[in-house]
Amino acid sequence: MVQIKKLFETNNQSNHHQIVGGDFELTSIPSNISDSYKLQKFGSVGTWTSSGRASLAILLQDLVKRGIEQIVLPSYLCSSILLPIRKIGLKYSFYNVDRNLESVIEPQDKSAILLIHYFGWFNKLAIELRKRSSSESFYLIEDLTHAFLSDWYTWTSSSEFVFMSLRKFGPVPIGGWCSYTYDDLPISKEIESLAWKSIAARLIRAQYVVEPSNWTDFDVEKFYLNLLHQVEVFLDQNPTVCKLPKIAYDLIMGLNWHQIGMQRRSNWLDLHTMINDKVDALITELPEDVVPLGYVIKCKNRDKLKDRLAKRHIFCPVHWQLPNIINEDNFPESVALSQQCLTLPIDQRYSFDDMARIAEVVQSEL
Repeated sequence: MVQIKKLFETNNQSNHHQIVGGDFELTSIPSNISDSYKLQKFGSVGTWTSSGRASLAILLQDLVKRGIEQIVLPSYLCSSILLPIRKIGLKYSFYNVDRNLESVIEPQDKSAILLIHYFGWFNKLAIELRKRSSSESFYLIEDLTHAFLSDWYTWTSSSEFVFMSLRKFGPVPIGGWCSYTYDDLPISKEIESLAWKSIAARLIRAQYVVEPSNWTDFDVEKFYLNLLHQVEVFLDQNPTVCKLPKIAYDLIMGLNWHQIGMQRRSNWLDLHTMINDKVDALITELPEDVVPLGYVIKCKNRDKLKDRLAKRHIFCPVHWQLPNIINEDNFPESVALSQQCLTLPIDQRYSFDDMARIAEVVQSEL
């Protein structure tokens, strides 16, 4: 392992990025991680695994043993959630998510309900469903991928089944976690190789983005993007229940998550102040216990705006391209969210100056 004297740079200094957004780059590999960096909120229970999909698979396997016959999913979701469900062979259906990310659902016997805490904010439907699941014959599963750095430990103190991916908030090569303790997870050489492939891609990207003269070297960009694509394809096709490799665990523990969360909140608030009256923001308030995934806006010409921003080196993810089974006939409001939402980057790599640039470019391209 490469020996270094410092962990990742996650401070508040401006990096003067001209490329904003995209996959997280990695500037160095931590070693000899101190126990003081461990994520206390995970406590002594739960299981670290290769991905959020694998973590969900662990929960589902346990619930099948408890007698569930189907899972009910939100109509606004990432299609990758379906992969472990289909792999296990579990029946599934959907409940409606409206334009305000709100839902009404009537639980069914011998079922599991999946609830997503969207973009880092607490999904208030959890309050009712937690209470009912304690006395009725269904189980509640909470997806905390977007709320990884929010105060979910308080939110879910009475929740039995929670899971998340850890790759949305930092340069984590692979990694997921669930609240179920799975003893003696197997070690996978393939997954360890995959972790190193992701690390290599992120190290290459770090060198690529730092110098504008590199941006015309499309072979380099194509190379690291291809490596990351290979990682995603493998995880999609193999929601493997195996132990998280040590290198990935060390990377997770080596990041200053508190500082990352503070910078994300600061950036969201700055960007909100700059453009709230110019755009249609999906969410307009930031509670003290929320660390946001991004600043989400709605735009009828979303795809055109996304392309225009990309041409100016601002890369924005879309949440989400829905599974084909979800369409305008059955879930029109969820489809509208899928077609109109654009997530502006506000992560820890960026500063006030970067938020000002994003605000200026977005306003000029609307």
